[in-house]
Amino acid sequence: MTENQHTIVYAALAVILLVVLGSSFYTFSQLNTLNAKVAELQSQSGGTNAALITVLTSRVASLEKKIQELGVTAKLVLFYDSSCTFCNNNFMLNNLEQTRSILAQESIGLAIVDVKDDPRSALAAGVRNVPVFFAGTSDLSANPRLIDFFTSLPQIQFALQESDQGLTAFPPTTAKIIQNTSCQIPGKVQLEEFYSPTCPFCRPVFYGNGTRYNNGTTDVRFSELSGDTAQNVSRHFGSKLELTQRCIGVHALDENKQVLNLTQSDEALCIEEVGPQAYDENQAVADTYGVPGAPTFVIDCQYLTKVRESDKLQEAICQLRPELCGSLPTPTPTLPPEIASAIGNNSGTSGNASNASG
Repeated sequence: MTENQHTIVYAALAVILLVVLGSSFYTFSQLNTLNAKVAELQSQSGGTNAALITVLTSRVASLEKKIQELGVTAKLVLFYDSSCTFCNNNFMLNNLEQTRSILAQESIGLAIVDVKDDPRSALAAGVRNVPVFFAGTSDLSANPRLIDFFTSLPQIQFALQESDQGLTAFPPTTAKIIQNTSCQIPGKVQLEEFYSPTCPFCRPVFYGNGTRYNNGTTDVRFSELSGDTAQNVSRHFGSKLELTQRCIGVHALDENKQVLNLTQSDEALCIEEVGPQAYDENQAVADTYGVPGAPTFVIDCQYLTKVRESDKLQEAICQLRPELCGSLPTPTPTLPPEIASAIGNNSGTSGNASNASG
């Protein structure tokens, strides 16, 4: 070998040695394996350096990737479906590289998973509709900064849901339910409203003493309740829409006692309202859809939205079923005069008086 060739080989070996020594996760056995491979190639190639440089280059790249992975202590996953043209995936996908860079500074990796062809990883994580951000319990425990990411999301837009498997953040976009058969009927849209009896964005809510929760407020989040929206949109679609309203349990007895001074849980209130059989059915359907709290609307058993305003719900239906919307007028909600002028483009979140993301 020429002096120049020796220099190339020794320089490459020096890089390998520095990388290995810089990573506490690599053992002497791996270095010995590398050296043995180099010696073997020297023997087989008669000292030519082409094969040596090839294997060294490959090894350097592999070690660099491993070192980057070793710095990650937790993982955040974005699940989405590229085939869903109604999901506004760009809401989640825009600026992801910037998000990835910020997360990397906190030793958090970002994985982007398209469930279009293989939804198994999402379903295994308990995710039932997309797009969503998700982090498993082990990742949340490994890096508290991951919890900070979720709590930094705008609550007026994102709904957070905890489960035994982790934490999920639902954006304010139409979501596609994973692996659920559409119940679409020609000439008619199926609309389901999921509500909680203690959700002030769904129904009028009262304290235990009979006082209305948001009495006299001008908070635009309470401008149009989901029950009113469902009825408004149902009237405008007429025979072209079949409405099912499903009472579900969101808040436990302790929550209702603490916030509203009630003596019943949501489950008990729903059973009182619709009966045990209907309640069990409602909960089963909500679990299948992955309903992220209340209020939530589901269209044709396949698309989920958390909009509450009549015009926005009709717009969502018309995007999915344009053939039904030809000359339909825009629904005009009836609003209390003191807040009619304050209506903006606010989307409500779910929950009761203390937790608007239930």
